[in-house]
Parts: sequence; structure tokens; C-alpha cells
Amino acid sequence: MWYYEQNGNRVGPVDDATMRGLIANRTITIDTLVWTNGMANWTPLQQTQLAAGLPVPPPSLYATPQVNHGTAKDRVAYVLLAVFFGHLGIHNFFAGYNSRAVTQLLICLLTCGIGGIGTWVWAIIEACTVEQDANGVRFK
Repeated sequence: MWYYEQNGNRVGPVDDATMRGLIANRTITIDTLVWTNGMANWTPLQQTQLAAGLPVPPPSLYATPQVNHGTAKDRVAYVLLAVFFGHLGIHNFFAGYNSRAVTQLLICLLTCGIGGIGTWVWAIIEACTVEQDANGVRFK
């Protein structure tokens, strides 16, 4: 009997035939974490006996995206927005990190600007450390 991880939850127990059906209809992939008796830890399905003889499915939707320099955002613009408007989260809107941007904007607005000092420091740290936009495309 097998267990598998789906959306952070443990599902199972299910038998071998059911697991093969889940793989065939792409409910789970070879990267899905699975566990059965005798295994020390949860392991990607591709590293278990279930993967033997199975066709390899196309890459997951969450695979590392290919860099498309045609749509890469400018790092200089990101840094300048962080330095001058970071307390409002504008640099994160630019890079597509909308939840971070909204958080920074709300902190600044709801504290009547006092929280802007903290969000500005946060923005400077991001300007120094963030190397790609929210889609995983490296800045140019």
C-alpha cells in the first residue's frame, strides 16, 4: 500500500494498480513524493520501484522556466524603484511580486508612513538579493 503527497496533504493508502492509474491520468507525476512500508523517508516516485518501466511524462508545469531575454525586466530599474519607492513596494509590483508589494504598501499606509522606514529597509535588502522576477526570469 502506498501514500502520496498532494497539495501538502498525505493521501492513501492506495494499491500499486491505483498508483499506476494516478500516474497514467497525470494526477501524480514522477516528482510526486510517495511512501510505503519499508521506506525511511518520503521519496520522489521516480526513485521507487513504481517508476520502473513507466514512460517519462512531460516536465512539470513547475519546472524551472526557460529564460527569455526578450521579456526580462531591467535590474537597474528594479534597484532604482526599490531605493526611491521601496517603502511603497513599487519595485515588487514591477517584478510581479504582488503580494509582497501590497504588504509593503499597506504597512506604509496603515502606519501613516512610519512603517515606511521598515519597508524601505526591506526594499533595500530585496534590491541587493533578488535576481529574478516572479516568473523566474532573471533580470537583465
